[in-house]
Amino acid sequence: MFKVSVVVPTMNEEKYLQPCIDALQAQSYKDFEVVAIDASSDGTPQLCQDAGWKVVKQVSKGIALARAEGFAATSGEIIACTDADTAPSREWAERIAKVFENDKVVCAYGPVYLRDGGPVLRGLAAFFYNTIFLNFCRILRRDNVSGQNFAIRKSAYDAVGGFRAGLVTAEDVDLGLRVRKLGKVVYDKKMSVATSARRILAEGVWHFLGHNILNYLRITLTGKASQNFKPIR
Repeated sequence: MFKVSVVVPTMNEEKYLQPCIDALQAQSYKDFEVVAIDASSDGTPQLCQDAGWKVVKQVSKGIALARAEGFAATSGEIIACTDADTAPSREWAERIAKVFENDKVVCAYGPVYLRDGGPVLRGLAAFFYNTIFLNFCRILRRDNVSGQNFAIRKSAYDAVGGFRAGLVTAEDVDLGLRVRKLGKVVYDKKMSVATSARRILAEGVWHFLGHNILNYLRITLTGKASQNFKPIR
């Protein structure tokens, strides 16, 4: 089996981080490390350290470069990525290690559910994102690899040059598109996470959907992405 490195970008996540910490501590698979790439001015770094995570101070700006800094600080053969407001399922790391036993697999991702926001929003989001949108993307062979929930073989990540530094958004989808030329990109429905609905609630459902669908089309068709990304805290 593989050592898995989990990268978590953190920026003033004191109010949202505990579910992620609890979920990673409860993993059924134990051969993994957690690297927090941090740009906080609150108590987030201390929470990460208390959880046993490696904390790396972020020196660059933007999520793509932040993820790249976090990836550079890892030691595992497989690098997984999730967000600070996101709680992976108990079998998440185990599923990741299992998927990559197939040498042809270079990248894997799974469903994203909401962990708050009310039952109606959670149900609709699960159906439209996981059942409709992700299936549609796979049919097009343009997988929507999400930074909340994906893993990549370190050798494949290095081979494609990592994240594109100029991207402010969609750096995760772009990486998934580029790494596909090296092998299989796999969707595993048991490799699931539950994330906060804070961005949907702050921006509104229609604005959130419009922005993300348009951004997906832009990155897949033109290689460019939106420069409009504001942190929600």
